[in-house]
Amino acid sequence: MSLRTLYRRYRHPLRSSDGHILYYNWWNKQPADEIWFTTFLRHHGFLERYPKTRFICFSALGNLNVLRLDTLVHPFSHNRKRIYFNGENNHHPNFAPYLHNLLDHRSIDLSLGFDYTDDPRYLRFPLWLLEMFPPQSTVNDIKRICDQLSHQQWDSTARSRFCALVSGNRGPDDPGAQRRTRLVESLNAIASVDCAGKLLHNTDELKTRFNDNKAEFLKQYKFYICPENASVEGYVTEKAFHAIGSGCIPIYWGACGNPEPDVLNRDAILFWDPDGDNEELLHRISVLQSDDRLYRDFFEQPRLKDDAWQVVANYFDQLEQHLNNLFR
Repeated sequence: MSLRTLYRRYRHPLRSSDGHILYYNWWNKQPADEIWFTTFLRHHGFLERYPKTRFICFSALGNLNVLRLDTLVHPFSHNRKRIYFNGENNHHPNFAPYLHNLLDHRSIDLSLGFDYTDDPRYLRFPLWLLEMFPPQSTVNDIKRICDQLSHQQWDSTARSRFCALVSGNRGPDDPGAQRRTRLVESLNAIASVDCAGKLLHNTDELKTRFNDNKAEFLKQYKFYICPENASVEGYVTEKAFHAIGSGCIPIYWGACGNPEPDVLNRDAILFWDPDGDNEELLHRISVLQSDDRLYRDFFEQPRLKDDAWQVVANYFDQLEQHLNNLFR
């Protein structure tokens, strides 16, 4: 079997309409033209300035051989820029080949992930950036979005329900499902938790009333259960940001108890400890649930640090600079 035949077998069929950007082992819920990085590359003029370049984007949801084969099939192509991005937890055994963000492969020109890694080919670029900030965002856009996230108006009539969970069911033996189940069971002693995902499902409203619009669904609730699937330094997904964006108070676990310290105001987050008794936390939630004045005081404190917009804008600037460096 030829290399090209193997290459086609492993290749993930996501390609931009102009053929300049290809995605391998990527999430397949959207066309390549709608992927965040496609818009970023186009908006910042990389396709116009470098019309002969092909941007080859890799992630971890597939066989690593696709990178090796791409390198063998195109060994000396200076116009082929290989970029790696992973929003998953590299430290999970399932992603062992990607533990080092593919920096151990010389063919990778730029690696993006959540780890704190000192390497000239690497940029920390966590998943929540893609979820909360459009790729064509200007500095003013970033300021506006951060201000909207950080300062929200309290409306007691709109936010009348207690707490929600929207989580897939990974099976009874999955540690993440077990943690979420224990948390829901603890909170049920205060008031009933509405579970709109597959895990502990007890309401169809997310689909029947809100047409699977999670942001609108969550605007009914005071609290949102949003733990990560693992607690690893720097590993922060969209979960806490979805809670904040919908106006809920996040009940969070992950990132070693220190999620995005330069961006998030940890005083506006409630932290769950799956290995502790959480008595103090549960008492605080109970008090906030029953006292509108105290809840409003908690709700109206800034959710983000004052200079969070500068941190996000710097991520955007750094990504553009790293991409420009590929051609120097």
